[in-house]
Amino acid sequence: MSKSSREVSVEILVGLFMFSVLIALGIFTIVLSRENLLKDSYPYEFVFSEVSGLREGDNVYLRGMNIGRVKQTMLEDSRVHVFVTLDVPISLRHGYQIDVVDASMLGGKYLKIYEGPEDAPVLGNNVTILGSKPVDMIEQLGEAVSGLQSMISAVDQGQGTLGKLLHDDAMYNNMVEVSEDLMEMVKRVENGEGTVGKLLKDDDVYQEIQAIVGNLRTVSDRLSAGEGTLGKLMAEDAQLYDDLSATMAAARGIAESIDSGEGTLGKLVHDAKLYDEAASLVEDVRAAVDDLREASPITSFGSVLFGAF
Repeated sequence: MSKSSREVSVEILVGLFMFSVLIALGIFTIVLSRENLLKDSYPYEFVFSEVSGLREGDNVYLRGMNIGRVKQTMLEDSRVHVFVTLDVPISLRHGYQIDVVDASMLGGKYLKIYEGPEDAPVLGNNVTILGSKPVDMIEQLGEAVSGLQSMISAVDQGQGTLGKLLHDDAMYNNMVEVSEDLMEMVKRVENGEGTVGKLLKDDDVYQEIQAIVGNLRTVSDRLSAGEGTLGKLMAEDAQLYDDLSATMAAARGIAESIDSGEGTLGKLVHDAKLYDEAASLVEDVRAAVDDLREASPITSFGSVLFGAF
């Protein structure tokens, strides 16, 4: 009996151990699968033209947070239906975007959800949610490498500025000449030649410039202090400015009066009859003066003749 009891006890212990192992495997399976049996889940279906390697179990991100995973992918007709299980409900609006994004350069994908602008209307029920065509990073990298190869080939053939720099001796010689000219200019400046050289080497030029700057500072100070006509115009006391404005207003009024034909000067400007009369009067006066000038010798002779008697 004792031997049977021991065998039964061993079998019970083995059974308990296996049961514990099965429970542990179940827990590990739930943890690794990231299934939360205590939380509600929200299933959604997205439709893509292609998914570029998206697989079941890949993560789903909203605003940078992991909110679920891909449950299943199914090819139907010419489209791929992606079924996801989310931990939170989402409210898609017009302008939404569902993208398949590369997880890293080493591979892997995940879904990225953008719900749309906040002021956009919400999508109605029973609307097919379309995903964007994924961007293939490897394909883009291949295009970039192809473009780089084309550039290198063009440079190697002497095309473009860089290609000419590498193959055209004339351009190289021109650059050498320009460099030599620049070096010559620098030497001239260092030797004090030219305007820039004198500015750097000649103290007299510097002192003259300093004197000019001092004079400008003096003029600025006088203007700021309200000295002189311009200073008074710029001063806080607006009397001179008001007087000048009044003078300009009066001159403007006189000009307007003349332009409207008021006064003698205005009539002279606008009334052709008055102008003709004035011109005729001037001609009469000129004729009278001419007559007096012609009669002057006769008058003088008569005065001398009758003065002798």
